[in-house]
Amino acid sequence: MRHIAPTLLAVSLLSLPLAAPAQETDPHITEVDGARVLYAWAVPEDDGLQVYMEIENTGSVGLLLTGGETADGGTLALRDTEVTAAAPVDLSEFPIAPGVSIDLVPGGMYLALDDAPDLSEGDRLNAHIELDPVGDVEIEIDILAPGTRDHPDAEHRQ
Repeated sequence: MRHIAPTLLAVSLLSLPLAAPAQETDPHITEVDGARVLYAWAVPEDDGLQVYMEIENTGSVGLLLTGGETADGGTLALRDTEVTAAAPVDLSEFPIAPGVSIDLVPGGMYLALDDAPDLSEGDRLNAHIELDPVGDVEIEIDILAPGTRDHPDAEHRQ
């Protein structure tokens, strides 16, 4: 009897299903309730940080980008660089239809952090963007060198 119990235990353990390996996630991609945010990055400018990213509406209802906030309470204001304007224009909101992707890019729309903390290339900044009706979407912003025009990992977009 003593030899049967360990044998039965070993056989029963072998019959258990194997756990699936943990799925790797890309730290540059956040998905929440039909909203997908990819490659958040920023460059320091004389007047603060300019924050860029791609936002996809993968859901069936429209989204409304209204801005955001850093983990320490700094306001991320939505702005657009218009060719006819002498300075960037503040926007209160920007709609994103279902199935549509928008890019916040240099020379276009971006999120501005006017009172930015002292950050350097290689630092990361925790924040959230506000997407109605989803709510706050947590992101991690990579700080890149001034003059950078695209996130270095953006070529790997899925």
